Amino acid sequence: MKPKVLVLPPQPLLDNICSARCRELLESEFTAVWNHTGQNFSEQQLAECVGGVDIVITSWGSPAITERLIDIGGDLYAIGHAAGSVKDMVPKSAFQKGIRVFSANSRMARTVAEYCLTAIMTLFRPLVRYDSEVRQGKWKPFSFRGRELGGSTVGIIAASAVALQFIKLLKPFGVQICLYDPYITEAEAASLGAVKCTLEEAMRCRIVSVHAPSLPATANLITKELLRLIPEGGVFLNSSRGAVVSEEGLTAELQTGRFQAVLDVYVEEPLPMDHPLRKLDNVLLTPHIGAETVEGQKDYMELILEDILRARRGEQTFYEVSERMWDMMGHPGPKRRS
Repeated sequence: MKPKVLVLPPQPLLDNICSARCRELLESEFTAVWNHTGQNFSEQQLAECVGGVDIVITSWGSPAITERLIDIGGDLYAIGHAAGSVKDMVPKSAFQKGIRVFSANSRMARTVAEYCLTAIMTLFRPLVRYDSEVRQGKWKPFSFRGRELGGSTVGIIAASAVALQFIKLLKPFGVQICLYDPYITEAEAASLGAVKCTLEEAMRCRIVSVHAPSLPATANLITKELLRLIPEGGVFLNSSRGAVVSEEGLTAELQTGRFQAVLDVYVEEPLPMDHPLRKLDNVLLTPHIGAETVEGQKDYMELILEDILRARRGEQTFYEVSERMWDMMGHPGPKRRS
């Protein structure tokens, strides 16, 4: 008998994260129950249809799978999250009850890592500005000169899945990578092509990229004092979570004009219209979009379903979340669109 899967993402989100191949899998390998309401279920709506289901597929905006829902579901085999962190989506008790948990987090990491590299190169070689200047009749003044990434020191804050992918993308440029993460050893850092360093040492690099999860222990991890260590002409990048950085301290340091920044995440999202960051021309602001590409999103649900099938066949999985991984995961941050 085919496993019964409850697919929670509604239209139009479903079209973004479920490819044609994904639909084929759902039709051929599962008995799919779809959300036809056009909006995300409430917890009560989910409670009314989770009974007798083997697998629940969630994504952005889906209600959390609470202990109550797990009890109603009975013999739930797996929960697959076609998005990132499952910290606020699945309770820790799910692992203790033998439920398999899957997430597209590691696939998203590749997408965010590309964003990080693109962000840095956008500051170093500002092609949009060049285009604007040429259209205004300007031609190669001294100020047009860009900078090169090669030979830079790059401070990586936390060895997250995104950070590991970012390090791979940086390797061909011949940069020196300083990695701060209290949970890795010098040998582990070396195996990644990095040097283990202190947080202060990482902050003194020409490029500083933050990848720490949002946890109680990482709240305001990057303090205003640490931000003062960023060198003149440096670049600060945050694609992780706004709560990890002292936003007030960062704003104050950017107002000095000493360095540039690229920010994809903020303490409050969307960024308030009257926020002083909006007035600074040395910061590039993006709308928490680092993980959003056409190709990436089309992969999410398909990869999760394929991994669940591997698990059922007793094969190695690639997107499964263990209890230890759950412990280390950050919270997904401000609510996103559905």
